[in-house]
Amino acid sequence: MLSLDDILAPAPGVLFRQSGEELVVVLPSEGRFFVLNRTGAQVFQMIDGRRTLGEIAEAMSQEYQISPERAGQDVLALAGKLLERGVVIKKQRGEQ
Repeated sequence: MLSLDDILAPAPGVLFRQSGEELVVVLPSEGRFFVLNRTGAQVFQMIDGRRTLGEIAEAMSQEYQISPERAGQDVLALAGKLLERGVVIKKQRGEQ
């Protein structure tokens, strides 16, 4: 289970490309792709292996003027789906 203290990074080999307001995320090794809407794309692009999910949620809360609790729930839900599908990986503290 993910928490707002977790740090995620794109999985090795994942490719992505902006298409209008959507982001197409491709897993070439599995022959699969996912399309993220504008807010999902923003979250994915902030998943960089350095920021915690809490920091990402805080940025989204400010950007969309929603409560930090709601932003945290939304970021955790999306991050969980991305992790489950192999799009991102969980990093250990201090890992570069």
